[in-house]
Amino acid sequence: MRKAGVIGMNVFWPAPKIHSGLVAFTRREPPVTTATREQVFAVIDAAFAQRRKTLRAALAGWAGSAAEAERCLRAAGVDPTARGEVIDIAAFSRIAEAHERPAQ
Repeated sequence: MRKAGVIGMNVFWPAPKIHSGLVAFTRREPPVTTATREQVFAVIDAAFAQRRKTLRAALAGWAGSAAEAERCLRAAGVDPTARGEVIDIAAFSRIAEAHERPAQ
C-alpha cells in the first residue's frame, strides 16, 4: 500500500473539515501454503478481532487455548507477544498450517 495522491476538500459536498487522500494497493501472489483460504482468513479474523492483544491472547479462542495458540505461533516462527498488524500474510499462512499439524 502507498499514498497515491491528495484529494482536495472542494470535490466533496458538503466539504469536509479534513484532508483526504488516495491509496494505491499493489496486488501480489498469495503465499504458497497447504492451508486453505478459509483457514488463513480465520487466523486473520481472530488476530484482528482483538487488536490490542498479543497474538497469543488474540488467537486463544481460535486455537482452543492460549497454550495451543503459542504452540502454533512458535511452530510458524512468529513471536507470541507480537500483534497482528506487525506480521505479513505469509506468517498468517504458516500459523494456519501449524494449527493443522498436531503437536509433537
